[in-house]
Amino acid sequence: MLQDSRKRDKNRPSEFQKVFLYENNFNLALMRKLLAYITLVFAIGALISELAHNFSDLKLIYYNLDPAKYYEKDKLYIYKIENNNSSNSSGSNSWYYGVLEKQKINENIYYSTSYLMENTLLDKKGQYLKVWYCKNANKTILRDTNKLQPTIYVNGIIIYILILLIIPCMISVLKKSKH
Repeated sequence: MLQDSRKRDKNRPSEFQKVFLYENNFNLALMRKLLAYITLVFAIGALISELAHNFSDLKLIYYNLDPAKYYEKDKLYIYKIENNNSSNSSGSNSWYYGVLEKQKINENIYYSTSYLMENTLLDKKGQYLKVWYCKNANKTILRDTNKLQPTIYVNGIIIYILILLIIPCMISVLKKSKH
């Protein structure tokens, strides 16, 4: 009988273990709440930004799934080039300002100076860059080949995930603590 009692006592946590477990659970809950608050700040900021820009990043996710349907070939005739004096790991970047041939709207591209200089072409109308233009999202991207491949738009996916996390984070923040 005495031996059975000792076996049961070994399986029970000591007072020290109870306090340690309680503090760890409390710290874990506090960290979860802090993470939820931080995520909420970024998610609400992303939602406000998307509302202000008519959900352009989220639309680009959809348009990039079937680019042949939403993008068309165009030429950006350049009327102004602004070189950026600062450089990053891939070299310096430049702004190329121009008018789209088919759309007849002003557009600009910010990209690596060396790449833009190599891919600037010339015809009787002037210097131009080959581009793809998405009318629905008012988005211009450089055209390397004549076939546009579906691309993953990382920025839009991150924003979409943050917006989806608003509700779970609100639940986590508003949930009463057991401590």
